[in-house]
Amino acid sequence: MPFATFLSRPFSAFRASLAGPKLDSATAPPPTLDFPDAPPDIRKLVRNRQYAHIVRPMDGIQFDPESLRFAWKAIDHDMAYVPGGSVTLCGEYATTSDEGFVLVPQTIGSSEAESIYLDRWCVTNADFQRFVADGGYENVSLWPEQILPSVLQFVDRTGRPGPASWVMGAPVEPTAAHPVVGISRYEANAYAQWAGKRLPTSAEWQRSGTWGKTNCDTQQEAKYPWGNSFDPQFANTWASGHHQTASVHEFQGGNTPNGVRQLIGNVWEWMNTQYLLAATEEISVHMSDPMAEIRGGAFDSYFHSHTTCQSRSAQTLSSRERNIGFRCCISGEGLVPQNDDES
Repeated sequence: MPFATFLSRPFSAFRASLAGPKLDSATAPPPTLDFPDAPPDIRKLVRNRQYAHIVRPMDGIQFDPESLRFAWKAIDHDMAYVPGGSVTLCGEYATTSDEGFVLVPQTIGSSEAESIYLDRWCVTNADFQRFVADGGYENVSLWPEQILPSVLQFVDRTGRPGPASWVMGAPVEPTAAHPVVGISRYEANAYAQWAGKRLPTSAEWQRSGTWGKTNCDTQQEAKYPWGNSFDPQFANTWASGHHQTASVHEFQGGNTPNGVRQLIGNVWEWMNTQYLLAATEEISVHMSDPMAEIRGGAFDSYFHSHTTCQSRSAQTLSSRERNIGFRCCISGEGLVPQNDDES
């Protein structure tokens, strides 16, 4: 993909997505595109944000050019292209000191991230409700076989399938535009498969937040999508004073140059990367449950060092916390964008 293409398409698409009727940032989720002239199956996929199934069909049979154009309009609206490249991953290792067990920061090393299309905002309660309504919790093909019995435990406060914070199978009003929380990594992964997408790896997520601000001479990555200085007006962390999840329309001063919102703050995000803790020889690390990395920090993150593009934390795969959500991506390799001006 030419350099001018991956810059011009996301920028123009982002401007277009902000045009039109003014949204109530407290209640209205980002609009879904609708194409009344599209075939019924294509129209439904686009309205459910399942358009990735059109550009990467599961059975390998390609859709017609008209259907592909509909799908790419939706991708331009909902997702941002992130070019592949190298990132420096950071972590920590366990050791002992005079004060006992401590975690010491360390640089893990360079990692290559492939090009992806990343959701511009976290999956909202409104988005996740479509998954629930479509029988996502009953579709056994979306869940690892070994955890199928546990899926019965993924219920809301009234015992219905859904996120832990929901009531009677629906999000509490007015949070339709807020990131869905109270979902395990299994639930996030099931939604991603249902949508034809996947969760990003830690390297891909970090690349998404830093590539537009990486120093071209030193290759030094910025700490935040907007630069190296923390600004509480750019991210929903403890310092912002919000102290709860916010609409995905808010804190847009912290957007990446290509329009990805709230990578920092609001909610931690599930990664498609297992969490592994290194340790010095005198320490033996035993994890009873597998863990995955989470990135970005949340509304209750107090320390700025926990909310950079390089910092990470972790949670068990079945954890359903009120400050963890997710966003999805699709691999950019092999995809050929189409619009009304291209065949």
